[in-house]
Amino acid sequence: MKKPVEIVLRTVHLGAARRVVTLGIDGRDLARHFLLDLLQHDRNQFEFVRKRIQSISNYDRYENQLTFRHLGDGVFEFKRPGIRLYAFYDGIGDQQQLILCTNGGLKGKAQSRNIQLARRLKGEYFRAKALPDTILRLIEP
Repeated sequence: MKKPVEIVLRTVHLGAARRVVTLGIDGRDLARHFLLDLLQHDRNQFEFVRKRIQSISNYDRYENQLTFRHLGDGVFEFKRPGIRLYAFYDGIGDQQQLILCTNGGLKGKAQSRNIQLARRLKGEYFRAKALPDTILRLIEP
């Protein structure tokens, strides 16, 4: 018998309009790892990304292509010069206004791979969420 998939959404910021979370599937949370690594190695870049997250989460519909851009297939990127954090929208239960961060990376050679990874993680999330035995937990800050 296959064990149920576990989805863990860890709150990064609770804004006026949306909650921003990192997406963990079966113990693998690439966005959280990226943010923690950024915090440890480049606090200034981390603070810029954190401020982007805070400002974007205060709007139902954020429309600034320079800071938060739709890449197609429902995947978005938080933009900061040289840094990208990928995400998509969803809702669960009474938390209908979520931005789920999938992964992050540096702008450059691996950027298209990171975008494909974000799309794949989004698909994994929706497939797992549709299964009746999936365990889904929302972790507050």
